[in-house]
Amino acid sequence: MIEAVIFDWAGTTVDYGSLAPVIAFKKAFKDVGIELTDSEIRQDMGMAKWDHIGKILNMNDVKDQWKHEYGSLPTNDDRKRIYLGFQKSLIKYLRDYTELKSGVLKTFNYLKEYGIKVATTTGYTNEMMRIVEKKASENGYAPELVVTSEDVHDQGRPSPAMIQYIMEKFNIDDPQKVIKVGDTLVDIEEGHNAGVKTVGIVEGSSLMGLSQVEFDELDDEQQLVKRNEVKRKFELVNTDFIIDNIYDLVQIIEYLNEAMDKKW
Repeated sequence: MIEAVIFDWAGTTVDYGSLAPVIAFKKAFKDVGIELTDSEIRQDMGMAKWDHIGKILNMNDVKDQWKHEYGSLPTNDDRKRIYLGFQKSLIKYLRDYTELKSGVLKTFNYLKEYGIKVATTTGYTNEMMRIVEKKASENGYAPELVVTSEDVHDQGRPSPAMIQYIMEKFNIDDPQKVIKVGDTLVDIEEGHNAGVKTVGIVEGSSLMGLSQVEFDELDDEQQLVKRNEVKRKFELVNTDFIIDNIYDLVQIIEYLNEAMDKKW
């Protein structure tokens, strides 16, 4: 039987479209004279933010911009400066981007009813998560365990360390009894590295990159095209299950439980 579900946060359970980190990254880099596109930011979304900034600074276009602006490549001190600016911006934006996505409470209540433990992993820091966790709790969503890379010696995604830490805390030995749910490819890679079942969420995901309003303004055919684009990306990294909405997770759990019952 499935014993635990591990959710991501932004783009999965809160912040439809994972907008807050994108806005914060853009501002932090613009403050040092670097322009970023959404696709450049979202390419490694889900990683610990320090690691993510390192990835961005290593992009060819960003290095070219930096050379043009400063006459040299960015240093570790530059990375620290950007990281501090990013933290300051994100903490500000998180207060406005922690609304629960549709179906989260219904799914959460189902999991509680059937005794399935709920935990989370994230690319956010503990300080950031205190804001997100508090607002989510006020709206009825309160996972039993909230883990960041700071809890596992800064081993962020795609390392399996956070999931392994959760399994240890929950006394779960078999990774096949655990599901990791996320909206980025890094989420899926984290799940694969831990040996757990992986579920990718399509609507409101960072991979789709649209706000709720932007998605709702599309006609049915355009929405289908967007869903299929995201599904193909998840399929390319061998995601075990792909769902449109978080409440579709219930069907996945029931399917897996039935399959386990037949196996034994």
